[in-house]
Amino acid sequence: MIKVHEINNFNSLCETYNKNELSSKIADLVNSNMIHENKSNTYSKDEIENLSKNKNIESMENLIERSYLVYLTNEENEIIGCGMVVKQDGLYFAKTLHIRHDYRGLGYAQQICDLREDFLRSIGKNEIYIESLKYPKTIEFHKKRGFKEASNYRELKYTILMKKDL
Repeated sequence: MIKVHEINNFNSLCETYNKNELSSKIADLVNSNMIHENKSNTYSKDEIENLSKNKNIESMENLIERSYLVYLTNEENEIIGCGMVVKQDGLYFAKTLHIRHDYRGLGYAQQICDLREDFLRSIGKNEIYIESLKYPKTIEFHKKRGFKEASNYRELKYTILMKKDL
């Protein structure tokens, strides 16, 4: 049985979870997924190390404290997927969509995306942005969900900017 957890820290800080433990589990998931996904060598070893620098416990805690977070747990209470929405540069961004590799293809990423988009609609927003990693399957997934490449408003090195009208 997969459980869906939602934490809304957009308007006020939610204190109903262990921040350090949750941040640690999400950082582990994100980093292991990046390594797993990079088996095709889209990014060099140095590039993966640079991408991982801001995927630590502290940075995840910072994101969670200012986000709407959805995460999924399995029967063992392991985090098997997560995704967030944060406000950045005056825009709403989908961040950190990761599904553990042994749970992929079961619709969990779509479920997280639907919940994020429903949340934004519920607060009156009509667009969402994403800085997508350049993995072909990841870009294909976002395009299938209605995202289109957008003009960069700042320099991006390892990602591409995409936008979706809600």
